[in-house]
Amino acid sequence: MPEDGEPEYALASITSDFAHYWNYHDRYVKLYRDFSAIDEDGKTIKKEAFLRKLTSGKFLPLLIHTENSGGSYKLVKIPAHIAKDGCAVIAANAKTELRYFKMEGKPIPAFNFKDINGVEYSSANTKGKIVLFKCWFIGCSTCVKEMPELNKMVEKYNNRKDILFVSLAIDDKKPLQEFLTKTKFEYATVPGQDKYMTEKLKVAAYPTHFLINKNGILVKTVNTETAISEVLEQLAVQ
Repeated sequence: MPEDGEPEYALASITSDFAHYWNYHDRYVKLYRDFSAIDEDGKTIKKEAFLRKLTSGKFLPLLIHTENSGGSYKLVKIPAHIAKDGCAVIAANAKTELRYFKMEGKPIPAFNFKDINGVEYSSANTKGKIVLFKCWFIGCSTCVKEMPELNKMVEKYNNRKDILFVSLAIDDKKPLQEFLTKTKFEYATVPGQDKYMTEKLKVAAYPTHFLINKNGILVKTVNTETAISEVLEQLAVQ
């Protein structure tokens, strides 16, 4: 077992080719967490500085063994043999993470929605409640695939009237109604929110999930149901 400060995985094994690297990245790189950040020289730096360096396309985040619950990552130069495939992908991912990190701790952009059943959700009437936004559209296969797990999450917190699950869809009301007659989805669903998602929330990929605390402050932005569950568990006990 690695000691503190040592890599969890050998760099050579996870960068034998880009497919191996991305499998590692997808499973173990959780940049939404409050991790310990280490630069390429082994010095501790702030998370924002770490993400900015990643956006250069010159580095990858290597998971380092630590007792910190958020994990620890060190910047490592991208090996030349995967640079052609990897630089742009790693940089683009980091740019998204940096954009959302800079939104954390700030009020979620003002909203006033009406779902397909006529129920209103606004910045005012959701104060005092934890709010989850799922951003999606019908043609997004990943968005649809995660719905059964999201339904389980809604059921888990069914007795918590202070937690609201709201989905913001690109699609109009009628196609959403037709879709929801065939696919079970327990979130409240708001139609026609392309402009709010792209202009206000800066969503660039789907699905994207925003977790907002009882004061209307954005806590985290994530893109998997596992990450949602992790962050929501922390929020639910505060």
